[in-house]
Amino acid sequence: MSKFKLSDTMQFLTGKLNAITGGDVVLTLALDSLKVRPGEELRATLRLRSPEKTRSIDYILISINGQVQREGKWKDYVQTAEVAQNTQLPADHEFVIPIIILVPEDSVLSEDGGIWALQARAFIDKTLDPRTEETFSVIA
Repeated sequence: MSKFKLSDTMQFLTGKLNAITGGDVVLTLALDSLKVRPGEELRATLRLRSPEKTRSIDYILISINGQVQREGKWKDYVQTAEVAQNTQLPADHEFVIPIIILVPEDSVLSEDGGIWALQARAFIDKTLDPRTEETFSVIA
């Protein structure tokens, strides 16, 4: 029996439903590096394409999730930003968003059990909201 991630299953199902409704919007996220040190910048590129139809982007939500150590305890760390509010996405046009996020100085290292992810979700008219996620390691 092979294992699969729930996010992969959701992405597959969303893609199938969007194909049926004419959505077929493609959202991809690429990290410049899979390893970053605390206090350094995480760089990535988010790409959004609507191959068949012009779409109206309500907004794109970008978030970083992980753990930090504060006052001797691990605490969840989440930062979000909304970008591209009320933007038109022409058919077969690629919308590219460069992302630069400062990773906190007090990040829990991946080797110590800290789990870090960069996520993006697009809120677009008449589609199931496409989403993507990439994990990365915070190293010493």
